[in-house]
Amino acid sequence: MVRRYPKNPVTPDAMLNMASCQIGLSDLASARKTLSELIRKYPGTEAAKKAKERLAQLG
Repeated sequence: MVRRYPKNPVTPDAMLNMASCQIGLSDLASARKTLSELIRKYPGTEAAKKAKERLAQLG
């Protein structure tokens, strides 16, 4: 989804869900990378706002 449809309006949410799965799997490095990429690529979205909050929680 993320690679194939980068301009789709649900892609930021898909990335946020990916990061949630990575956190659930204790893959925090990948989660940080996914969240940072989401913020960089989709800065004005609600998903980016949530990603910033999750990054802060991860430390």
